[in-house]
Amino acid sequence: MSSKAIIAILTFFVFPSLGSSQEKVTLPFVAELRYEQLLADDNFVAIIGTTNSTPKILNTNSPMMLQQVWQIKQLKKPTGTLLNQIKTQLNETNFKILFECSFKSCGGFDFRFNANIINEPDMHVDLGDYQFLTAKGPKNNDINFITYIISKGAIDGFVQINAFGENLDQKSNLKNTKSWTPNFNDIKGSIILKGLKFKTSSSEILEASIPILSDLANYLILNNHEKIILVGHTDASGNLESNIKLSKQRAKSVRKLFITKFGVSPNQISTNGIGFLAPIASNETKLGREKNRRVEVIIMPKLN
Repeated sequence: MSSKAIIAILTFFVFPSLGSSQEKVTLPFVAELRYEQLLADDNFVAIIGTTNSTPKILNTNSPMMLQQVWQIKQLKKPTGTLLNQIKTQLNETNFKILFECSFKSCGGFDFRFNANIINEPDMHVDLGDYQFLTAKGPKNNDINFITYIISKGAIDGFVQINAFGENLDQKSNLKNTKSWTPNFNDIKGSIILKGLKFKTSSSEILEASIPILSDLANYLILNNHEKIILVGHTDASGNLESNIKLSKQRAKSVRKLFITKFGVSPNQISTNGIGFLAPIASNETKLGREKNRRVEVIIMPKLN
């Protein structure tokens, strides 16, 4: 499995379950959960049709969107067969199918952009072989709407689920696994976002390091009472004034990413930067300077 998967991969079998808030969102066939992310406090929309290849968008009026990517190992069946199994599951659980399409009828870029599709490598979509479906949840169900994107790679199949509704933290697997929980109990009272890298002398985050942030983002979304401070650090190249400015810009870049990509509330994140005033390694070596260019997370204490 790819080490870049944002959430730790869970390997277990899944069966139909779309009912109460305590039940997990699952599939009617054997699959492995590859990716999971919970977003909150946004204007979430779902596609319910197309007109002249332009997607029809519906505001779901939902405070949360739970996204999952499931992988089917060595898939032999066509994607249409998986779609039919999902439709059967939805009908059995009183979901109403509103719209479905295939790669031939869904539309082009505008459709895929508005379908909230997870990027590679976590979700694979073959543009010449994919299925899409939107369904409406039954009355008094925590899921208001749900969409499926089904596709196939050279060997494995992939299904992405977007569930829109309330209490979706109860339907995710995040609180029922050994998923990441921050440990602030060290002597410094902070953690380093390891693997987070910036372009040299820039606050631009390298794309390859973005998955490092997802675990913390999910923690903040599921614990919306928690607040953190992102503190930027630099190596000792250049003068102090310019490095303090750069370190603050780097912390702000990370904050912006948490908000725009992962849906964390802006009220939960503050930023600061102290340049090269708190090194954790020698600035005399290349490796040491690389270690010093970092962003640390400090959890804000709860005052009595």
